Amino acid sequence: MAMKQMAKTTEQRLDELPPGTCAVVRRIDTESEGVQRLKALGICLGRRVEVLKTGDPLIVKVFGSRIGLSASLAAQVWLERCRPGDCQDPATSKTG
Repeated sequence: MAMKQMAKTTEQRLDELPPGTCAVVRRIDTESEGVQRLKALGICLGRRVEVLKTGDPLIVKVFGSRIGLSASLAAQVWLERCRPGDCQDPATSKTG
């Protein structure tokens, strides 16, 4: 049964995702100060982010804003990739 659970886990660290990847935050493995810093930047559980640039700092897009994160802080954020076509940013998408 443990093997079945491992196969279901599709989380990756933010610092491991390539540019252009859209993903949803699933957990944050850091002390409360780091969590508070991430929340202040708009990065919290269930939030969609898009990786714009890897490295240090790592640049992500959250609600249409670009945010720079240190590589060490980004390594504490675990995400699940969005399915293709699922990452429409409501702040920047335009209709008809």
